[in-house]
Amino acid sequence: MATKKPQKKTVKKPAKQQTGAAKSAEKVPMRNPDFPVGVDYYPLDEERRSWSDWYDRDVAADFAQMAAARISDVRVFVSWRALEPQVGQYDEEAIGRLERIMEAARTHDLKLIVCFFADDRLAEMNEVPWGKRRDARTDDYLIQREISLVQRIVNRYRSEPSIKAWDLGNEAFCSGFETEAALEKWVTELREAVREVDPDRPVLLGVDPETLLRETGVDPRGAIDLCERAWSHLTAPYRAYIAEGPVTSGPATYTDSFLLRAALRDLPVVVDGIGVHALDFSAAEEAAYVRTALYSALMNRASGAMLRRWRDLETEKREPYFRDPFEVLVGVIDVTGTPKPALAEVKRFAAVAARLDPRRYALAPERAAVVIPAERYEPLPSLAGLYDPRACLQAYIAAKEAHVPIAVVREGETLGAYHALYLPSPAALTAAMWADLGAFVQGGGSVVLSYGGGDVDPALREIFGVEFLGDSGPRKTFSCRVAQPGMLGDLRSFDARMELPHYALLTASGATVVATDANGSPLLTVNQYGQGKAVFIATPIERAIAQNDPWATPTPVRHLVRTVYGTVASSAGAGAMLECDMPDVEIAHFLGEDDDILLILSHNAEKTTATLTTPRTVATVQDVRGGTPAEVGGKTFGVPLGPNGVAALRVTFG
Repeated sequence: MATKKPQKKTVKKPAKQQTGAAKSAEKVPMRNPDFPVGVDYYPLDEERRSWSDWYDRDVAADFAQMAAARISDVRVFVSWRALEPQVGQYDEEAIGRLERIMEAARTHDLKLIVCFFADDRLAEMNEVPWGKRRDARTDDYLIQREISLVQRIVNRYRSEPSIKAWDLGNEAFCSGFETEAALEKWVTELREAVREVDPDRPVLLGVDPETLLRETGVDPRGAIDLCERAWSHLTAPYRAYIAEGPVTSGPATYTDSFLLRAALRDLPVVVDGIGVHALDFSAAEEAAYVRTALYSALMNRASGAMLRRWRDLETEKREPYFRDPFEVLVGVIDVTGTPKPALAEVKRFAAVAARLDPRRYALAPERAAVVIPAERYEPLPSLAGLYDPRACLQAYIAAKEAHVPIAVVREGETLGAYHALYLPSPAALTAAMWADLGAFVQGGGSVVLSYGGGDVDPALREIFGVEFLGDSGPRKTFSCRVAQPGMLGDLRSFDARMELPHYALLTASGATVVATDANGSPLLTVNQYGQGKAVFIATPIERAIAQNDPWATPTPVRHLVRTVYGTVASSAGAGAMLECDMPDVEIAHFLGEDDDILLILSHNAEKTTATLTTPRTVATVQDVRGGTPAEVGGKTFGVPLGPNGVAALRVTFG
């Protein structure tokens, strides 16, 4: 939202010297134990190496570099093939390699996450020659051998201080499961095997619930719930599906945090696999993406972050190069061991994260949520699983552009913590969901629902106050004529070239028509229902944005969506705590007792200055890492941001 320019004060970068007060402040730790930054440390760094070279190198130098970059967690991968070359016979030399890793971790104060069964399509870690090509995920005999291996390692190192957690399997390995029942059975048996020996350390399953479902059709949420931690993991195929395009601008920069929000349920979630997926990005692009993903994790309630890979894979000389859908090729140091700009970003980020003590600062609560419909889990030929996640991502982005603190929930989950809900273009909702929506709005909540095509539930008339007359089909022009200015914010009339897959013909039967199309048919309606409000959009606008080119959505259309979202959230008491004039700047507001911390992230690959307006007078603004506080003495100030830039500010109020 624009602010008066005369009141604006641009905050310059603080000077490097510290004030006496800053010098006397409490000592800040090198790392934040409540938000660890980690990295996947794969066993092979050269494509020409064989499985027998599993961690056959001196890891001490790598671990020293990790510690210097403020990395605290390292995930290492067990090689079943190296450790048990013959049935029941364990290779002590291979075990010695694992112990050298533990020794290096102790020396450099690093914590290890030991992953038992992983696939990297290179080291052949699970291809035991005596397995006779049986499926290690479902064959009872092989599972018993897996249990023996797990218990042997856990029992041997249950007192090892460098080990932080046991990870049962990574996403590439788990993608081989074909049913939920098989996955849950495998997780249950291996988790119990760990618990028999080590009752204390967390047991993890390194899969993302959304990306694995998209890849395999297997819903892993039941298996994840058997563990003590959850993971969010963006894969290359999922990125191509949900936000194909530049990784440093537009929808792609929101995908990591969207998956994180979708994974947040009852367990703490670590964002895994941070890093680009292919070798065709410049060092600057890699660094910009890593910076964006790290800050997105911290700003959206992650419990930690894991980088995709430590060292670039040295590939054989051939063009073009392509390996597999779970690329692990690009690290934060190159093949010679030289740090890349991305590693410097990691170190700077860890310094900021170390200042965010959860005992002193709490992220402002989310009172608004995007709802993922239950139809998303329907198998083909239903297309809901194909278009619903993309529509939900666009709804999530619109809320972020309106600076609404936003969560992501799934149909059927408890809604009591929220004041505003967005349901983007669902084709159908269950009867239970319609009942929940009715109770939610009657109790004072606000709902935005966009038409998803086809028939509608009779509850639409009662809750939203409109009569459905049919679907007029696709349109090639999006027209908006504002009939009630100011009722849903600063809406503007427009005509835009944009394909709409459906358009609901409506008459108002109690609702107020806020905007119409060019022919006078309602486009936006608002209905007072009980103590709350129900807003209906007559076209699947979020799905239309996703199905067209999301990077080229007409500006008036994006303005319409974020204005409706922001206005509804604000009127419901779920809006932003401060205003910002730049839609593509994301803000996380951490509340403290004596001061607040603002994390500000640009989702644009260009330089910009964001103008922030607060409800209270700001006394000073200071970089959280130190420096001289800048005096403001007003409610508005500007924050300069570079391409994909970030600012971490400590704010005091007068």
